[in-house]
Amino acid sequence: MTGELRSNSNMEESMKNSNPYWHRNLSTYDRQTVDAVAQWLRPVPWQWFVTATFSGNIRAETAAGKLRAFANDLERFIRANVCCVAGQESKPCLHGVRVPWHFHLLLTSHARIPQEAIEAIWRGLVGCGSAKGQNQGNVLVTPYAAHSLGPEYCLKAMNDTYGDWHLHRLENFLSNLPGPSKPNHRILRSARRAKQQTDDPLSVTHAAPPSKIR
Repeated sequence: MTGELRSNSNMEESMKNSNPYWHRNLSTYDRQTVDAVAQWLRPVPWQWFVTATFSGNIRAETAAGKLRAFANDLERFIRANVCCVAGQESKPCLHGVRVPWHFHLLLTSHARIPQEAIEAIWRGLVGCGSAKGQNQGNVLVTPYAAHSLGPEYCLKAMNDTYGDWHLHRLENFLSNLPGPSKPNHRILRSARRAKQQTDDPLSVTHAAPPSKIR
């Protein structure tokens, strides 16, 4: 069954709380993994937190393709590299309503990324148009708050059967930054292994293993 994505306004607000429900509800192992990767990402000077959705249900591979096109188009528009961390999520059935694939993204660049460009490019890719009031729920762009749990929120489904994560040009921003080193390789390998073991190999809707957007 295909259903519309419910509003994320409450989720976005709870993301700013010190101990939001979605973070508490993670298993101990998942929370440790998510927190370790988020600590690694936090020094990056993120500009925007973005929730990007589709108007209907699509395959995981199609969603990932749209994300790659979005990153490439945004780079062409601002004429600079764009750094992106994206959490890809879906739920087979939430309170009787299917939640299609959608993305929570952190975006930054050495150049300023205009909010209007993010909105227009995504809506153009998913066929929504950019007229005011037309399918506004397909992209929500908010300034990144350094005190928020933005990285954790993006990655909260990284170990979920219906979750994945993607990186794009992260090396451009982490190589010379002070702060936490890359998370322990054992943690990341275990996270990938846990996801692979829980995935249903017969399903065509599961996302690919964590990968860079190219």
